[in-house]
Amino acid sequence: MKRSLPIVDDSSESSTKKPSIVTIGGQLVSVVDTGDGVASDRFIDALLEAGAAGIASSGDATPDLHIVIRETPTSPEARLRAEVLEEAADVVLGSARPSFARHFGLACARWVNS
Repeated sequence: MKRSLPIVDDSSESSTKKPSIVTIGGQLVSVVDTGDGVASDRFIDALLEAGAAGIASSGDATPDLHIVIRETPTSPEARLRAEVLEEAADVVLGSARPSFARHFGLACARWVNS
């Protein structure tokens, strides 16, 4: 029996930003939000302050951990896109919490140093 795949977005223009990838504690971490990208940028900034290093080109990089930050969908298409992103995520956050980013960064650093 074949299973049909949901169409995430059939338009040529995408309102979501590509995932940002950083390396922290020797692991590649992908961060994306289900909105316009502002929340993921804020979270990435907090990770960088906690000791993460940015990746210049993420073309061939395969992340070890996928973080999705939930935003309120504005349309049925955005809701479907958000569901697909959240299904593939290892961690789904309700908002971009800088305090979580700091704790996450410190925990990864301790894991590497121990």
